[in-house]
Amino acid sequence: MTENRISATLQALSHVLAVGAALVYFFGYVIVSVFDATYGIADFSLFRTKVIAVGALFVFLVALGMLLTFRMFSMFGLTTPHAELTAVPVTDDNRMLLVADVAVSLPLPCFGLMWLLTFLFDEPLELSNRGFSWFLLIAGLTVFYGILSKKLFNAHPYIFIFLSSLNTAAFSLILFRYFNRASFWFVFWLSAICLSTLVIALKLREPGAVRKVEWERIVLAIFPVVFFLYATKVYPKIKHHFGGGAPIPIVLHLTKKVPPFESETAPVSLIDETESGYYVSRGSDKAVFVSRPLVEAVEFLRAGQSAQSPALK
Repeated sequence: MTENRISATLQALSHVLAVGAALVYFFGYVIVSVFDATYGIADFSLFRTKVIAVGALFVFLVALGMLLTFRMFSMFGLTTPHAELTAVPVTDDNRMLLVADVAVSLPLPCFGLMWLLTFLFDEPLELSNRGFSWFLLIAGLTVFYGILSKKLFNAHPYIFIFLSSLNTAAFSLILFRYFNRASFWFVFWLSAICLSTLVIALKLREPGAVRKVEWERIVLAIFPVVFFLYATKVYPKIKHHFGGGAPIPIVLHLTKKVPPFESETAPVSLIDETESGYYVSRGSDKAVFVSRPLVEAVEFLRAGQSAQSPALK
């Protein structure tokens, strides 16, 4: 009996791992394909090891967004009788109002998570003194609203939701104005993940609700947005050795002078690599394909190193 149970468990685990691996590969393949399409690349080769790292990072970031959402639920009392942070009693009457208040405030904790993940990005945060001052003001107002809501939220819930919305709008403007675009789009994308998690969690609150949910509508509404934003706005800003698509500065040493390059040494940015050759860019939004037989050597540059540096002479 025990052996049968162990065998059944191992079999179920193997099925889960197989499905999980297939999903990771599928996610990575979709992301790389959409990213390549932005450069005009129409290479849809199925067997590429790169997509495994891309899919794994995507799943990891989505899991962090889902974890952040459920943690916010717990901290603000949406799964318990009292909120951990504000101590607002949660009732059937005010639960959805608290959900709305948490939902509009999600970009702020998403920014905090992004701050912990800055090592992933190819560009630094580049926060100016003025931007940091505005950020401290928004953070202070958030704490102030949390303290006030302890006694006043149930009496004036719509006022607090409006103030939270206004606070988040101001924060989004500051993020767009004083931070780089990688920070803005990552927070925007992670907030979309959190909101999607919130919508699905609310639909599954009651027993048996999973059979009543029209999953095809949710999938068609959420998945294209999530994948497109990640592939076009987030993935291109993440360092390639973490599973991102940030262009890699290289120098191609060619066997002969070929168009559109003016010499046999071509400083370019590597966009993608396949068995047949290299997709490179020279600062434009279109890629150039270079066949492997034409490439004698590929020189990978360090960050900040240019093609004219002494190391290349």
